[in-house]
Parts: sequence; structure tokens; C-alpha cells
Amino acid sequence: MKLTDDELLAIIETHRADSLGVEDGELSNERATALDRYHGRPYGNEMEGRSQIVSRDLSEAVDWAMPAIMRIFTQGGTVAEFDPISQEDEAQAEIETDYVNQVIMRDNAGWIVLHDAIKDTLLLKNGYVKHWWAEEEKIEEVEYEGLVIQELQQMMQQLEQDGAEVEIKGQEVREVMTPQGPMPVYDIELKIKRKTGKVRIEAVPCEEIRVSRKCRGSLQDSPFVEHVTRKTRSDLIEMGMDREFVDQLPSYNETTRSGAQSFSRDSVSDERRVSYGSSVNDRSMDEIEYCEAYIRVDCDDDGVAELRRVVSVGNQIPEGDDWNEAIPEVAITGFVAKRVPHRHVGESIYDDLGDLQEIKTVLQRQLLDNIYLINNSQTAINERCNINDFMTSLPGGLKRIEGMEPVGDAFHPIITPSIIGDIMPAISYVDSVKESRTGITKASSGLDPSTLSDVTKGAYMENMARASQKIEMITRLIAETGVKELVLRVHSLLSRYQNKPRIIRMKGKYIPVNPQQWRDRTDLTVKVGLGTGTEEQKQQKLMALSQLARDLLGPQGMIGPKEAFSLFADIVESMGFEMPDKFAMSPDSPEFQQKQANPQPDPAMQIEQMKQQADAQKFQAE
Repeated sequence: MKLTDDELLAIIETHRADSLGVEDGELSNERATALDRYHGRPYGNEMEGRSQIVSRDLSEAVDWAMPAIMRIFTQGGTVAEFDPISQEDEAQAEIETDYVNQVIMRDNAGWIVLHDAIKDTLLLKNGYVKHWWAEEEKIEEVEYEGLVIQELQQMMQQLEQDGAEVEIKGQEVREVMTPQGPMPVYDIELKIKRKTGKVRIEAVPCEEIRVSRKCRGSLQDSPFVEHVTRKTRSDLIEMGMDREFVDQLPSYNETTRSGAQSFSRDSVSDERRVSYGSSVNDRSMDEIEYCEAYIRVDCDDDGVAELRRVVSVGNQIPEGDDWNEAIPEVAITGFVAKRVPHRHVGESIYDDLGDLQEIKTVLQRQLLDNIYLINNSQTAINERCNINDFMTSLPGGLKRIEGMEPVGDAFHPIITPSIIGDIMPAISYVDSVKESRTGITKASSGLDPSTLSDVTKGAYMENMARASQKIEMITRLIAETGVKELVLRVHSLLSRYQNKPRIIRMKGKYIPVNPQQWRDRTDLTVKVGLGTGTEEQKQQKLMALSQLARDLLGPQGMIGPKEAFSLFADIVESMGFEMPDKFAMSPDSPEFQQKQANPQPDPAMQIEQMKQQADAQKFQAE
């Protein structure tokens, strides 16, 4: 017996109540605290009249790590690369690599998506990216004048091939004079509907994701994943839900928004004043709770649990197969920066620095309080002093004292000993512990410009390499747990849903790409561009390799046009240029093929031949 909607909702609610990331749960509260520490918000133990400074160590560490990690993933223009499985597959793997990267970085705001997901990962233990195939319907009204019958038939045939729905809103036939005589032409007005689809990717806030506690790593293996967000009534109707069904749904009230993490993410207080629920005089903009669950459940009673996508709004499942369907994969990818073995939730930089930031906050507050007391010291006075004068501290201010007795007998300053010399080494020690925990040092972050003057370049580079090992480890984990899976999921979506070829520019040529003909590459390695050192080091290695190639080109003949151009392309891309074919002809280009078919004589050879002809003519003349 198949599950009813009520039974399915009950199963989802059971999973949701026992999931990771639920509002006001332990994980959600830890993430809210991390966001508060990142923004430098008060701890809650501040005292009036005392220093209330909050150290920003977490913010410094995350913000210094982000540029290095983002550069590793995006500096080459290629997020990931598919490996061919045979020599015949090299060209096809290259095409798929270029197209998937174009979809991620150009068709979508790929840089922003990666930035948001990686920053969430560093700060909140996990980051999430949602990926799906989005279909849109575009409607346009166009008018054509003076079309002959052949042009009209060709246009209508092309629209039919494109799958467009055409409605003729007006048509008029008239005659025009041509050298061959009168000819009928058509003036026509059309309404054209086109359905287009593309892969969409979006970074999703951690507070909107629920994950089963049984998940041990990838979300693809989790028995339950849910994305909980809000959509307006207008959004739901545009998605295809029945209007009568949408109108009776309860709106999302502001009192329902109880999660601390949602408030902690707001960087300014004005962002917390957003009103949820009914909009003034516009019911279409009411927000409804929208839940998209990916759950493994036996819906058809065959004894085997299948992966299904179940959409519920206002705790109701809309009618129709689009809202409760079997799917091949979960539409969300999770990122982890510091993986905990056999667990989905990782560790964050806040886990490393939370205690140190609190200790440093206490030390900085004590230091400032001590400075305040030294600069505004307390004074013991007797009844001869004017209390109001001594309550006010002004540069060059006057103090009134009664009587003729010595002034020094009326008051006595209370000396506050300086503790600056004791606190500064303690703060330096906390900073050194922070550097050892995170791998982000003063030298690597640019905080100490005198470092190079104190050490040799070799020692400095060795220290930098040692310090960057933790950042490299974090980057590799982000690549393996998040970026790699994201690229594979985008590849899968394109091969399943894009049913029309698309023309893309690839190394100076325009080629058609048809993902329907792609092979399944889920078992292949996706290489993420971690590189082999800095850009300067990479360029030096490539230039050394080019010198070696020149040595092999001569007597050995081991370097051909294809190998030489590949090396040239790598050098150009390492210098920051995207299209090497702008500077040299590719061996696969028509221009190069034509040049090979009609080779131009070597100028040096021509000069030598002319000299030989001149010598021969001179000999004959003599």
C-alpha cells in the first residue's frame, strides 16, 4: 500500500526533529556564536565604565585565509578538469571540461557562489551549494514586414525546430512590384513562447539546511536532507502551484522566526527589522514556509527505499507529480574545510580560535582599563577640597582648596601601577598560539614587512611553505568534499536535461556541444587547480620547461607543433591571459592547416639560393 501524503509528512517531520541544523539546536547555536564572534559583538559580560572592546581574531583569520583559497580555485580560469580515459577521449574530455567550467563560472555567478560556500565552511563548519535544472518560459511579441512566402516558411520551420509555440496575432498580404512583376509579401505579427533551461547553482545559508544525524560524509549518501526557506505566494504560483491551493496557505509569521543563527548572520541591526508575514495591501507578497526534502523512503511499497524529492508548503504537499517525485541525486552539495572522520559536520576556524579570542579580549580590556586609570588617576581628598573640581578632569584645569594650610595636605593622588609590560607578552603569546593553530602567520598575512630584512630569502620561503601547509590542507578538503562533487553534479545535470546543442568558443574555435552524447564520468577523477606553488614559481618552472623543450626540438625531434602549443598555452594562462590562440595559431586551427598545406619558403634559404644563382651567372659570364 502506497504512503499517503499525511504519512509521508509525518516521516519527514520525524527526520526533521532529529536532524542536524534544526533551529535552536546545539549546532545552530554554535554557528550563531561563531557569527557573533566574527562580527565582534559583545560577549554579554561587559561592565559599565570599563572597556568593552572585543578582539577580532576570528575575523582576521577567516579574512586572511579567503584570498589565498579563492585564488587557488579561480586564478587559472578553470575550477576543475576531467581526465580522459583513453587517447581517443582526450578531445571530448577537454570539451566537457571547458563547457562545465563555463556553466559554473560564466552562466552562473560562480565566483560569488564559491566565495559564500567557502566562507561559510571556514566559519560555520559546513557550506552548502544547491544545483538544479531551471526551466523558464520567455514570451515575446514581434512584427515582420515584407516577407516573401519562402522567408515566411523558413522562419516558421525554424521556430518549430526550436520547440517554440507560435501564435499568429495578425496577418496581412499585399503586393509589391519587382522586376519580374507583382509579388505577394506578408506582414505578420507573432506571439512566440520559448521554454529555455539552464543549470543554476546557488550558495545556501547553513541555517536553511537540515541533515540526518546518520550522514557520514556526502549528502548523496544521507537518508534525509532538507532545504527550508521562504517563498512568496507569487513565487509559488509561478512555480506551477494551483492558485486556490496557494491562497489558503498560512503565511510565515515573524514570531515563527526563532532561530538565533538567522539573527546572528545579520551584519547590521537594520537587517533585523525585516517584517515577515503579510505585506501591506499585497497578499501576493506574503511569505510561505517552503520545504524541499530529499528523503529515502519506500513510497510505492516494493520493499526498497528510493530517493525522492518531496515539496511541502505550509505543511501540505501540493497536488501533482512535480512535488513528489523520484530523483537520481540530491540537489545539494556540502563543503567541509576540516573534516571529522565518519561525520558530516566538520570543524571551523572558530573551533580553533574561540577560546583564544575570549582570552585576548580579556587581556585587551585589562590593558585599556589600566591605561584609562593611569591617565585619569583617582585622588584621595579631605573636606577642604571642592568635590566638583576634582570630579572633572580637564587639561590645565584648576582645583579649589580652602584654608591656608599646605595644598598637598588636602589631597593625595592614588598611583595605579602600569601592567602594560606584563600584558603585552601575554598578548604576543596568544598570537603565537593562534598562528600555530591556524597556519596564518604575520609573514603570510603581510602584517610584518620587516620579516625579509631579518632573515634570508631561503629561510623566509621555507617558513612560508611550512605555515601554508594548513591552508593547503583546508583547500584540498574543500576541493575533495565540495568542489569536486559540485562539478560532477553540474556535469550530470547537463547530460540529463540539455537536449539541444550549444555553440561555445574553445581555443579560438566555435564548436557545438551536445551533453546528451556525453558518457557518465562519475567514476573519473576531477582535478582541482591547487597548482604547484605561487604564480611566480609556476612561471619559472614553465620557462625552464620551455628551455628543455627547445633542447629536445633540435636533434631529437621529440617536440611537435601540438606539444609546443600546449606548453605555450600553459605559459600564457599562468601570466593571466585566457585565450592563448590570440597570440599564436593552434595546430588544430584552419589557418595552421592551410599554412602546412602551402608552406612558405624559408627566407634564409631563399637568400642562399639567390647567392648561388648570382655566382653561377658570374661564372658563365666569365
